[in-house]
Order: sequence, then C-alpha cells, then structure tokens
Amino acid sequence: NQYVIALKTHKLDVFRNRFRNLDILAIDDIHFLANKNAMQEEFLHTFNSIDLAGKQIILASDAHPKEIGQLCEKLVNRFVSGMVVRIDPPDFEMRVKICARRAEQLKLTLSPKVLEFVADSVTSGVRELEGSLVKLSAYAALSRAPMTLATAQQILNEHITRTDPVVHTSDIAAAAADYFGVTVADIHSNKKDRTVSLARAFVMYLTRRFTRMSYPEIGRVLGNKNHATVILACRKVEQYLTANRELKWRCRSGCRLVCAKDVLDALTQTIA
Repeated sequence: NQYVIALKTHKLDVFRNRFRNLDILAIDDIHFLANKNAMQEEFLHTFNSIDLAGKQIILASDAHPKEIGQLCEKLVNRFVSGMVVRIDPPDFEMRVKICARRAEQLKLTLSPKVLEFVADSVTSGVRELEGSLVKLSAYAALSRAPMTLATAQQILNEHITRTDPVVHTSDIAAAAADYFGVTVADIHSNKKDRTVSLARAFVMYLTRRFTRMSYPEIGRVLGNKNHATVILACRKVEQYLTANRELKWRCRSGCRLVCAKDVLDALTQTIA
C-alpha cells in the first residue's frame, strides 16, 4: 500500500530512502507480490540494497518461494538463498498456551476444560483460534455469565465446522503430485504440459469438493491463478468423470492410461 501511495504522490525517493536503509525488514504475505511486475522489480532493488548492507530481511508466505506462481525468477532465487523454514500449525499444548494468553488479553476467564476444548477443536491455525476466543468474549460480555464448557461448545459449534476442514489443500496437492509423478511446485507453477495440467485440474476439483474454499481462494492458494481458470478446470474434470474418459499422461515410469473415475478414487482414498 505504501508503495502505491508513493507512486501516486510522486514520492518514490522518500519511499526508497526509508525502506532501503532499514536494519530489519519484515513482510508478511509476500506471495501477494505475484502478478505485480512493477512492484516485484521495486522490491528486488530494495531487497538487494538491504542485503548488500548486511541487514536482515524476514519474509512470510503461505507457500514455498518456488511454489508461488508468477513470481520473477530473480526474486525466487533471492528468497531461497536465505534460510527457508516451514512453520507447521501449533500442536495441542501450544494451542492451549495461545488460548490462555489470548483469553488473558481479552480479560476472559476460562476454565482449563474450556481452554482445552477450544485448543482441541480448532486446529487449522492461530487466527481461527483467536477468532473462537473473540466470539466467546463477545458472548460473555453480553450475557455476563460464567463461560461453561457446555456454553462454549454451543457457541463454537458452527464456527468449528466452518473453519476446520477435514482435508487441506496441501494434502490434496501432495497426493496429486505423487500420483501423477510431478512436484507440488509444478502444480503451483504456470507449466501447461499435459501431466501438470491434469494434476492441477484434479487438485482444484478436489479442493472445491472437500473444502469450503471459493474459486478465487483456490486460485490464490495454487499459485495465484485466476478464478476463471479454477472454474474451467473443475468443469473439465466433471466432464471427464461423467464420461469416465480414459486419461493419458506421461510420468517417470512411462505413459499411463487410467479411467477418470479410477483416478478420482485413488486420490480420494489417499487424502481421506
């Protein structure tokens, strides 16, 4: 946003002077640079300036740098030249501690049983945990009654169902990559060869089927693809399944020819 404002107000020099002389630059959701060529070029120069000065750069993304679609190769190379670390979702004990700390910040009194219930029920991420506690806090403020386990279960029933899908996109992508003989990075990329396109189409179809993600959300997660691309892929897979068409692709072991329904059954069994 600050870059856009600097462009509109003709203050790029001020912007560059500020950000290229930082001791530490920390940016969340760096994957949003995808498809923004001018912004990528600007960030590349900023990255180089800070790096050459021996300062620190910390970036967070929802995917490995090589899995971010339409991100220029120079930036990808810069990103992977540092330490790339996968941050897994917190385990049960950590979720309990997060709930306790957040409840304290909200001045919300919760028993150990309620904290454990929330931590055990919401496993998809920290933001969902915080959302659950905010919901409990709002109810407690309105009702002015102690938060019992039964009350918490009743309040969070819908929230838990909506935010904690049984299957995650990463699981589907990994299963499809293994089945079709490609990599997860290939699925997130813009490669259009037969095998990768087929694997990507099934990932989009299964993500739509097993999660509550919208077409735009699926496209963003799978390398910032346009939502129309996702819709088209889902329709194509549906056509394959309706006709039970024989699908042919090439993998490391040679050519494979499998009926669409058999492909779907194999992938479903893997991710279920």
